[in-house]
Amino acid sequence: MSTRALVVGGTNGIGYAMACRIAIDNPSSTVIISGRNKPVMIPHPNIEFLAVDASSMLQIKQYTDKIITSHRAQKLDFLIMTQGIFTMAGRTETTEGIDNKMALHYYGKQLLIRELLPVLKDNARVIIVLDGKNGAPVKLDWNDLDLKRTYSLPSAAYHCISMNDSMIQFHAAQQQQNGNSKRHFVHAYPGVVASNIMVGLPWYLRGPSQILMKIAAVSTDTCAEYLLQGVSEVTQKAEKEGRFWSNIDQKGRAVPDKAIWTEEQLKSVSDHTWTLIDSALKCTA
Repeated sequence: MSTRALVVGGTNGIGYAMACRIAIDNPSSTVIISGRNKPVMIPHPNIEFLAVDASSMLQIKQYTDKIITSHRAQKLDFLIMTQGIFTMAGRTETTEGIDNKMALHYYGKQLLIRELLPVLKDNARVIIVLDGKNGAPVKLDWNDLDLKRTYSLPSAAYHCISMNDSMIQFHAAQQQQNGNSKRHFVHAYPGVVASNIMVGLPWYLRGPSQILMKIAAVSTDTCAEYLLQGVSEVTQKAEKEGRFWSNIDQKGRAVPDKAIWTEEQLKSVSDHTWTLIDSALKCTA
């Protein structure tokens, strides 16, 4: 059976490796990779490129409108989002008033999910690659979810991680309320991976990071294999339990003892998310 996958952040690193793995495993598949710039080489004939700046809510909306128009008849089996940035800079706002790091790591991912639901198969897999291990409700500043007033690098990381945790549970709950879809929403932790994400580090940290990579990192291909195999195995088990969200670790194993967010917490995060995203879209329309 032909597989159709969309990989945002798929032009390099983990996303590129996941896209190639899907393309190799099923030569009849179609894989779209997206990012700012087209890769120098696209190694498989069943991979195609579609540009998007995933830090811009307006560009994401224009991009998803294009995807919906062209893929309504052939829906997606996978929506994979690996876009991200490793930076030591403080709060750096986009023209839409969102911190660039948080736009890439959280808000843009949620806008992609919301807009692309119409072209996802009823049993599609939605995979966020960020950190499915370390998020929790207690790590949020509930009075400043977008960190306009209390931004720091650790708080930005914990907010993006934790709010993605919340939203995979939100999307799973929404579909169970609204119909019979069995899409599964996964938040994955990749671990230490030998990719080029460290290029944004200051020069004095690049040496130590390269040493860490040599000691502890796995290749992007190995990471992709672990995550995709883990998604297949963990989601099957979860769905037998009637659960349509999962958190997995760097080996593709289910993360134990993840917090179950309350309805009030899910509503607070989702209301904040859609309000901020829709305000950004109105300002830039």
